[in-house]
Amino acid sequence: MIPKVNFKYSYIYDELFRSSKELNKILKKNGKRYPSSVEIIEFMERLEIVWGNEGNKILDEISKLSGIKWKTNSISCYIVGACRPMSEPLTIKVCGDITHAVDVLTHELIHCLQIGISDKKWDKWLKYLDSKYPRENKNTKGHIFLNAVQMALYLDFFGVDRLIRDMWNSNVSVDYKRSWEIVEKEGSDKIVNKFKQITR
Repeated sequence: MIPKVNFKYSYIYDELFRSSKELNKILKKNGKRYPSSVEIIEFMERLEIVWGNEGNKILDEISKLSGIKWKTNSISCYIVGACRPMSEPLTIKVCGDITHAVDVLTHELIHCLQIGISDKKWDKWLKYLDSKYPRENKNTKGHIFLNAVQMALYLDFFGVDRLIRDMWNSNVSVDYKRSWEIVEKEGSDKIVNKFKQITR
């Protein structure tokens, strides 16, 4: 089963971000402004078209790589003007480059898929990570498997340029940067196979 991603714009939800003084302060500092509702909806419609062409392939490959089956046939994805992307509720922001939006959405969907694994299996994986990477923090360890899956996706479908862009964008977070360094050193296939071995 491959879930359908339903893109949604909620004025009420978007207003929570639009009215955030802290967020607007950050936008102003970076010479940006919060997009209008019309701009957000136009972006959502563009993303919907691109995802319609690539989404099923991506979702199917995520499931195959991870060994985890999707447990829902529908996922709502909210589009807002600006935010820190999140998996619950699945929310992404307007991006200048639509391929970047696809990559961000894919990242959050891998998080969604991880939520579907049993606590017992996920605990086994975390125990392995605690043993192998005792000095790494929780956020870094929580992204090792995710980044390994996404690296495999980039190399299989989209090419090394999008992988490099994602890794470079992760430099804003020490934790994310470190998780990519681990995946690059260990190799995505090795990490994914180890995950399957431990959680089967």
